[in-house]
Amino acid sequence: MPSLRPILLLCLLLASTTTLAAERPKIFDNQYKAKLYGFNITVTNRLTKTTDNQYDLLFKFDSMIGTITETSQMQWDQAKQTIKPLHYVYKRRGLGKDRDADLTFDWNKKTVINKVQQTNWQMDIAQRVQDKLSYQIQLQQDLINGQKNFSYQIADGGHLKEYKFITLGEEVLETPLGKVNTVKVKRSRENDKRVTYAWLAKDWNYLLVRLQQEEKGSKYTIYIHKASVDGKPIEKF
Repeated sequence: MPSLRPILLLCLLLASTTTLAAERPKIFDNQYKAKLYGFNITVTNRLTKTTDNQYDLLFKFDSMIGTITETSQMQWDQAKQTIKPLHYVYKRRGLGKDRDADLTFDWNKKTVINKVQQTNWQMDIAQRVQDKLSYQIQLQQDLINGQKNFSYQIADGGHLKEYKFITLGEEVLETPLGKVNTVKVKRSRENDKRVTYAWLAKDWNYLLVRLQQEEKGSKYTIYIHKASVDGKPIEKF
């Protein structure tokens, strides 16, 4: 069975011009649909604001065969235009063996405490290290500030992993919410046959419209079903 996470992780939010550089992250509440191995899947990706500079990001994969729930508490630095993850939680139920992970970031000590399946260990981190959800928001802000190619260090399972992304151009997509102008992004991986693409709506704060993974001749795709940006539902693109 191909890895579930790369096709389901709603990870790539893009932005456009430097005229938006002073903006804070916009909240969103998006729902996606897909069919995987014959099962209907619903994916929810939601960013909420909890205090003036703090946000919660939720990712939830839900199907008859199980669920994956991830949450990230993070802090926004307006002056530096950067996200700092504070606490990340992962829970998997029903998709193979149950799994739990909990990461707590201590930025004063520049460490992260990992708790996976009741085992604890500590890892040193540098500035701008992200968790497996928070980098979505950092990517969005970096693109708002005019960047095109990106590399992030991600705290994952007691190791730092590098996630790389490149922009490929623009496309017009047909969606359940109508036609939409998008930017296409590719996640690049060395020595990996998986290829992942994302399409993001240029005129709607670059929300994720479509995510597609290609691996060993197979193709898996999720599509936007419902969306809202900054508290405003999108009825039609």
